[in-house]
Amino acid sequence: MDQKSLSKQDDLHRPRIGVDLLGCEISGEDLLKALIDSHFEGQHPPKFSFFATQNIFDSVVVPEDMTLVTVTDEIDAQEDPMRAVRRKKDSSIHVGLQMLKTHDLDAFISAGNTGVLLANAKIQLPMLPGIDRPALITLIPTKKEPVAVLDVGANVEASAETLLQFAQMGIAYQKTRGIDNPCAGLLNIGEEKQKGGPKLRKAYEFLQKLNENTPLKSPAFIGNIEGRDVFHGNIDVLVTDGFTGNVFLKTAEGIAGFVLDQMHDLGPIASLPGLKSLLNSVSHRLHYAEHPGALLCGVDGIVIKCHGASTPESFINSIKGASRLVKNFFIQHLKTQLNLPM
Repeated sequence: MDQKSLSKQDDLHRPRIGVDLLGCEISGEDLLKALIDSHFEGQHPPKFSFFATQNIFDSVVVPEDMTLVTVTDEIDAQEDPMRAVRRKKDSSIHVGLQMLKTHDLDAFISAGNTGVLLANAKIQLPMLPGIDRPALITLIPTKKEPVAVLDVGANVEASAETLLQFAQMGIAYQKTRGIDNPCAGLLNIGEEKQKGGPKLRKAYEFLQKLNENTPLKSPAFIGNIEGRDVFHGNIDVLVTDGFTGNVFLKTAEGIAGFVLDQMHDLGPIASLPGLKSLLNSVSHRLHYAEHPGALLCGVDGIVIKCHGASTPESFINSIKGASRLVKNFFIQHLKTQLNLPM
């Protein structure tokens, strides 16, 4: 086989990742430069398609093997989602998801308007059978393994039935990460099953159905869990609605940032033998830029939503995370774990 044929064969295995350069607090030019300068190791590094307005591409020299997709419509953070879906067909979000739908991309990453991204995804991409609403799922560090939290912003409200679906998706997601018997907890104001309003009490009853076919020693649902106990790492999936989940996540990020600032203010103490190594380890675990963005779980496609204040480092980790999902056939495995048709 000649070198040209080998190159084409290699391209077939490279994850095709679409990156939206618009809608982030960092400028599109700076983000593009940072991603171009990044080195993605491995046998099959990602193949990029970047989405932005022409002025951004005009200011940066881009390698020939990277695809530039020029759009004309820009969406701001305050844009009404349905208005944007109807009127801005040439936005980076719309065009990127369209390419994901037609299988010209394997994954799409954006830090743009969350509502517009969700609305476009629900309209353009098929839902997984048996799932009524997609959820944003993210991993947060604990004393043990990372816990998958969903929903963290896709649905301000969620019925008891929807919370059950969230739990099923979260458990399936953790199984794709290699956890054999993931267990879920319902975020509530107390551990007792009668805690919370009618919706949460009903959700508790529904979630108990997850234990019908699981061993007594390895229940899929362990009951209610308070926010302070999540970080002990005794659950693999935290189930909640998008409003509460988003508040929980941002509060955790804020506390983590506060702790990091306090550690940096220790002065000479921070350089003591042993303590410096410990502080570096804690800093690494708490720094949420180390972790990829939230995965939109429930649609038939890999869509990752980055924080609007994401750094290039966070985008790089999101790209790595998306590449792993593609290479590990995440959607196919998710369907299998959910007992859905392929």
